[in-house]
Amino acid sequence: MMAAAAAKHVVLFPFPGQGHLSAFVSVAGLLHGALPDAAITLVSTPRNVAALRTTACSNSNSSFLGFHVLPFTPADHGLPPDCESSDAIQPMAIFDLMEAFEALEAAFDDYLSAAVAAAGGSGRDVFVVSDPLTAWTVTASRRRGCAHAFFPSCGAYGTAVLHSLWSHLPVRPDPATGRVHLPEYPEVIIHRSQVTKHALGPPAVIDRGTRFFGRQIPLGYETDAVLINTVEEFEPNGLAMLRRTLKIPVCPIGPLVRATSLPASPEAEAAVVSFLDCHSPSSVLYISFGSQNSIRAEHMTELALALESAGRLFIWAVRPPVGHDIKGDFRADQWLPDGFEERARTSNRGLLVRGWAPQVRILAHASTGAFLSHCGWNSVLESVTHGVPIIGWPLSGEQFYNANMLKEEWGVCVEVARGNVEDTVVSRAALFDVVETVMGQTAKAAEMRRQLREIKEVMEVSWKERSGSSRKAMEDFLRAMNLR
Repeated sequence: MMAAAAAKHVVLFPFPGQGHLSAFVSVAGLLHGALPDAAITLVSTPRNVAALRTTACSNSNSSFLGFHVLPFTPADHGLPPDCESSDAIQPMAIFDLMEAFEALEAAFDDYLSAAVAAAGGSGRDVFVVSDPLTAWTVTASRRRGCAHAFFPSCGAYGTAVLHSLWSHLPVRPDPATGRVHLPEYPEVIIHRSQVTKHALGPPAVIDRGTRFFGRQIPLGYETDAVLINTVEEFEPNGLAMLRRTLKIPVCPIGPLVRATSLPASPEAEAAVVSFLDCHSPSSVLYISFGSQNSIRAEHMTELALALESAGRLFIWAVRPPVGHDIKGDFRADQWLPDGFEERARTSNRGLLVRGWAPQVRILAHASTGAFLSHCGWNSVLESVTHGVPIIGWPLSGEQFYNANMLKEEWGVCVEVARGNVEDTVVSRAALFDVVETVMGQTAKAAEMRRQLREIKEVMEVSWKERSGSSRKAMEDFLRAMNLR
């Protein structure tokens, strides 16, 4: 892909969430293409490394990727025995995991010291790419003379807004309007309903967040560059916001989109493909709220009733509702209208998929007409690169801002609900109307598909030989890291 550089060692340190880990594996592949002679090592805790090794072993394209295990005992940090990732904890316990990972700094420093010694004693031959939630890696990198970069797991606009929010905790919305003021970006309008519950929760939770980000944010200004999984022409405003604030190279090297989804069971994949194959183009609504999110039981009922009213075909990746074990069994008889699943199955109008769904395969299929999504960044990129309009139901974090960017800047998302807390408003009538607007023969649907064709073209040319913006951004990044 590019001219080979001198042998280097790239050390990757993601935060342990499914979206974060998969994004880092993608960027590892990109860096391997740019620096084919470099050693690339992903560092994490035992369970995370074991899972990633299993995936890498089944994918010959990941054979270049090495792993290093940092010692970690969850119980030492008040975590359940098997808890080494955000997938394994309840959302409000996320700061337990963040703080536990801070305790890995000494072990990481020891590893980095050994890596520098193995490279001949010069930190110039080792560089670190970390998640912003592990910003403490900057300290070890500086101590060992290594260049350092951040790689957020979300897009430019979402990263910019989150950075502003985290920099000014606690969040205090205007009592009259609900508006949240962002000092760095006065032109951006954020509403309290678009702020994750961690920042609006009980004082004890807010205080922990204030302390944690108070430690991490200053370190962010000591890094050398930022990689972003986006495209210059797709997020020009978000990228401009980040560059104005950080004042370091911000390099959009996307789109990094998974070729395949996380593994679904063979039975689930076969059922999905069979369902899609027997329906007409753009006729099926795909519904998924990601690997770590779910909606409330009463909201599931509203969504199910709206689907029946609309008579639209659907594939719904279901997980237990909020307040239940998200990894547990999904009980349709308790959380959906009586007979809903049976009616959908016997009429061949709908399919409930329990656990992992083959998302990339679904979005790439001609029968898929829209995606009702939580607007996580991986899902956003997978949807727009396959030309699938989005019905947005953001639930947490930067998902609110992803939906906002897609809606305001490109017009390829219609937001139908926001959040999954007690006061979240979900109306079956609104769901019905939005599904019909996006999937029907409407002017809005036609405009969304036109805009998606433009986005798809932007994505496709971003890595075009010599002239592509992402290719140029990768060269800018390598120069910022003294690798060119």
